[in-house]
Amino acid sequence: MSDFYILDSALGTELSKRGFDLPSFKDSIWSAQALMDDPELILEIHKDNIAAGCDVITTSNYYATPLTLKAKDPNLDFIALTETALCLAEDAVKTSNKEVLIAGSFPPINISYRPDLTPPRNELEDFYEALAGVYKDRVDIILCETMSSIYEADIAANIASTHFSKVWVSWTTRGLNPSILPSNEDLQTAAIAVSKYNLDCQLINCGHADLVTESLKILKTCVPDIGVYANSSVNSMEKETLKIFNSVDDVHHHHSIPITPSAYANFAKEWMSMGCKVIGGCCRTSPEHIRMIAALRA
Repeated sequence: MSDFYILDSALGTELSKRGFDLPSFKDSIWSAQALMDDPELILEIHKDNIAAGCDVITTSNYYATPLTLKAKDPNLDFIALTETALCLAEDAVKTSNKEVLIAGSFPPINISYRPDLTPPRNELEDFYEALAGVYKDRVDIILCETMSSIYEADIAANIASTHFSKVWVSWTTRGLNPSILPSNEDLQTAAIAVSKYNLDCQLINCGHADLVTESLKILKTCVPDIGVYANSSVNSMEKETLKIFNSVDDVHHHHSIPITPSAYANFAKEWMSMGCKVIGGCCRTSPEHIRMIAALRA
């Protein structure tokens, strides 16, 4: 399959690579700090991804959520920062003179991979409704990303599909266990649970490229359209020892070996052969990864 969307690459990785002092995702607003301190750098990263060949750029409001912002400064406004993120994406597309789509991010409301920190339903619904209000008539896709529980994804997908015609839901698994979400729910069960919203695509993101490939095989058995934006890494542990690691870092980032853009492109070839509708990059990926994926489609 050569007809697929190319999604952009990592934001946090590029911010750090380009000299931005990126705080930890575990106890800060992480990449959202750049929306306040250096929005021009975010714009530059968007432009570089477009120049590399991506078809879709994602708004940079991941971690600009009411709960993460409140922990830093109660006066910070997630709506204002989301508006900033959207304007940056719009500016990047406008100046590119290319037909590039914008995906409005519906991120987790709290720390990534921690479904146990997700608030009550009304609070989560209010969050996603507010994002939908910002994005109305200005984005092409809603990307519910790094979803780590059925509860979280169901609310996000429900609200997204109420307001927008094209919705992507992207799951993250327990990294070292490609069939299980961080909530300990089964990936296949989760994918089936949100299929009622007539999603345009279900994806896997933020996992080692080799293990994400295993997750895709599961998705392919139960949903018609699949996609992926993996980390530029592979697992470094023997599979029989994986079950002993339980922490957030063990699951998603430790016990990994970084891989080159060309090695990542080799995984992309496999994902193409699996029929992926969307291929992009998550942690450790760069515009160079996107350039090599685009070359596969040339």
